[in-house]
Amino acid sequence: MSMTLSKEVTQIERLSAILLSTLDESFFFSELAVHLNKHIGADKVHAFRAFEDGKVEQVCKAGKAVLKGICLEKGVGPAGHVIRTKKAYFSNDTSRDPLFHQELSEGIKRELALPIQHEGVVIGTVHFQIIDGDLEFSREHITAVLEILSKLSGPLANMKMYLSAKSLNESLLRQIEQKELELKEKSSSNDVESKFKVEEGKIVGKSKIMEEAVRRADKVSASAMNVLIQGEKGTGKDLLARRIHCRSERKSFVVVDCSIMTESQLERELFGEETHDMSRGHRVIVGALENAHGGTLFLKNVDRLPVQLQGKIAHFMKEKTGLRVGGHTAFRGDARIICSSSRNLRSLVQEGCFREDLMYSLATMIIDVPSLRERGEDIEIIATYYLNLGREKSAHKSLSQSAIKSLTEYNWPGNVRELMNVVERAYILGEGMIVEKCHLAECVVEKADESQSLQDELMAFAEMTLSDLERRHITNTLEHLSGNKTRTAKVLGITVKTLYNKLHSYGMIETKEA
Repeated sequence: MSMTLSKEVTQIERLSAILLSTLDESFFFSELAVHLNKHIGADKVHAFRAFEDGKVEQVCKAGKAVLKGICLEKGVGPAGHVIRTKKAYFSNDTSRDPLFHQELSEGIKRELALPIQHEGVVIGTVHFQIIDGDLEFSREHITAVLEILSKLSGPLANMKMYLSAKSLNESLLRQIEQKELELKEKSSSNDVESKFKVEEGKIVGKSKIMEEAVRRADKVSASAMNVLIQGEKGTGKDLLARRIHCRSERKSFVVVDCSIMTESQLERELFGEETHDMSRGHRVIVGALENAHGGTLFLKNVDRLPVQLQGKIAHFMKEKTGLRVGGHTAFRGDARIICSSSRNLRSLVQEGCFREDLMYSLATMIIDVPSLRERGEDIEIIATYYLNLGREKSAHKSLSQSAIKSLTEYNWPGNVRELMNVVERAYILGEGMIVEKCHLAECVVEKADESQSLQDELMAFAEMTLSDLERRHITNTLEHLSGNKTRTAKVLGITVKTLYNKLHSYGMIETKEA
């Protein structure tokens, strides 16, 4: 055996021992590439690790091991070509070879690329590049490299098994991470649904006007139609909104009150926010429109929605996309919008306080909720229901007739909400099982007494003759003006003489006043 051959065998044995001692693919391929280049003499040598899906990652650059090198998709560049064909490829004029177009920017003149494989399985590629030299590649260079690789079957088999096991492990980890992500998303979805879950409340009453409002709500509930619920404060608009949602197939019920936040707070509440902080990184806060995806967004007091936000809401309703505060990427949302208002939106449009296009988008269906004054026949039913709501049957109380009379005669400016508060107070004040008139709020009793007094007075007038009414009017006016007959006559539109004659006929003065 010649000295040269003996030296070469020794180098191969030494390289084989080094390669067998490591499972670091970057170190493995860089050691292999550097050794191969000693026989080629290229200006630069690179190596790529091959994945089972055909993608490659650079693990050696200019003879140096690299971590997290560039990654190329399947079939891209000379690496992709030799992996696909499992054959070496070289070009002595890369400027005219379309396979090497990505290398032109690096000033590469010539390149030789070979697959590193074992038993037909490609585990990597090695690339020899000429930048300034005169070396031209030939079949002899390919033969030389393949001959060396054939003597390294042990290390190549070892690395192939390691990479296969590593690839399987990475695949399993990805599957586990994907499963964890799915479970997390499902849990997050369940959390959102649980957080925004709502139960249908009972709507009490038998009046035709209220039954009509409920009928319209039930009719529209199964659709995806946006609904505007109008009515005075305290009439039960929230209950009607919940009824519509609960009788639909939609999931979350997200409530935003437009009357309790500033414009900036309301924008963040509706659209969410993105922040970019050096210490905390990118942070996303999801808004109501995203939380209501697949569900219902209930905008309370929509008449208080700031004009600037009206435009942003109108855009969302048209395009089904929105932009978070501080964000640059639009989110998509499919939310049914139910809104309530204590003021007429058409009037606000005419006043220039509300966008007409938004009004039409929100008010596809309008439901008017009657005031308690308009449904007087429901007052006793509602009062009795809320008087005993949530109490044991043995603790139920009843309303006396006088209490019922006072309740029905009151005009209820606060509607059902005010009635609820009145009967709750009356239950606590009532010592027995009967709630009396005296247990009701003073404002209710006083209004009822005033109403009764006025009614009694009207009944008294109805039984008087015309002359009796005249006498009462004259005497009341005289009394009101402290007995001043001149002023009384002027107010009554009669002469003083006529007034004296009238008073004389009533027996209130003698023929000649003293």
